[in-house]
Parts: sequence; C-alpha cells; structure tokens
Amino acid sequence: MAIVGRWPRAIFYDSKTTLFNWAGSWRGAAAEILKKYGSTVPEQEFVETWVKHFEGLHRRAAFYRYAQVTDLVREALVTTYRLLNIPGSGDDVEHFLALQEKVELFDDTEDALTNQQNLGVKILIYSDVETKYLDMYVAKFKRFKPDFVGTTEQAGVAKPNPRTYRWVLQRNGLEPRDVLYCAAPIFDVQGAMSAGMIAAWLRRPQGRLSGETHSPGDLAADFEVESLHDVTRIIERTRGGG
Repeated sequence: MAIVGRWPRAIFYDSKTTLFNWAGSWRGAAAEILKKYGSTVPEQEFVETWVKHFEGLHRRAAFYRYAQVTDLVREALVTTYRLLNIPGSGDDVEHFLALQEKVELFDDTEDALTNQQNLGVKILIYSDVETKYLDMYVAKFKRFKPDFVGTTEQAGVAKPNPRTYRWVLQRNGLEPRDVLYCAAPIFDVQGAMSAGMIAAWLRRPQGRLSGETHSPGDLAADFEVESLHDVTRIIERTRGGG
C-alpha cells in the first residue's frame, strides 16, 4: 500500500493477545480446574472448548447486549463443564481471575511501542477486559506510557461492533483515516476495518489459544505482520515522506 506523508497520527492497539500474553491465564486456570476435579480431559481440549464458547458469547454481546468479559468467561466455563462432563460451577472462574495479575507483556511490546511513540505517533490501547484488569496490565510497562488507555466497559459497547472503535477515535479527536489499527484476533481486525480504519493483522504465534482462521466473508487486512517491530517499520516508511 503506497501511503506517504505524516500518516498515521496514531496506532490503535488491541491489548490482550496483541500486547499482553493473556493466554497464560487461560492455560493456568485450566490446569488448576482439571486437577481440582481429577479430570482426564486433555488440557488443550478443555482450553479450546472454553475459548470457543467464550468467543461466541463475546460476538453476541457486541451486537445484542453489552456484558463484561469476566461474566462471559464464567458463562463459557459452565458450558464447557457441561459438554466435557466435569462437575464444576461458575465460581471456578476465580482461578482465571486470580491469574490476571500475572499477565505479562510480550517480549517485543515495550521496545516497539516506545520506538513508535518516538517517531511522533500517539499510541492508543483499548481492551474488552474490565478497566481494573487493563490497568493491571498497563502497570507492567517500565518506561513506556501510552497516550490513551480505554476499555469497552467504559464505552458500553463490545468489540467488534464498529461503534466501540469510533468511541475511541472520538475521545482522541481522530478520524478513521488518521489511524493504523493493529490486533492479533481476526475478528478485532475485521471490526476496526468496518469502522473505516486501515488495519494490520498481527500473526503472533505466541499467546494463541486455538487455531484462528479467516471466514469466507472476511476482508483481507491491509498489512500482515509477524511482530510489533514490523509495525514500527511500516511507520518508518510512511512517515518518512513527511
């Protein structure tokens, strides 16, 4: 894509699985739950079933009625128990919540975001997790300070509804054309593109809980990148003409 000049004014990032390794809390909770109930269900099968149902509930919340992510995680856990014949309850979501403080940055996150900000680009971080958890993640930065941190809890609209991305843009005085969106989840990239933004799909192998594939009707992302340093290189090219 031939874009020159001072674009973008901002990079708009998803948080979990893009900047922060959320997967560990799912896998850690699954291991504790299976041990608690003495289940012989393979951990990967448990995680994939749990995540699959969470993602379905998540899409419903985006276009039906907003719900907090932790409530969706709990509801998906109950469904997983029923399908895999495990005698657990929704209270077991506490295993997952207790691990949120252990969610860490990916190795490339802080250096890449610092370099991008030094190139004169604002860094926006937006998440579906509740505000208290995103604040916990962002506190892991040692040197970097984002220009904006927000959550769908604050907006009252979940991803991938285009309205939730526009809420962030409005809060920052930006138009869709001003921004490069970057996320690892495909559905998130699709939502951002539906809101009118140019988007980069981060094909990060770490932190992936299940195989994610495109649906036939998906739009192709404008960029596909393997790391956040690739995003920095896009910015270096596009802002070099200014």
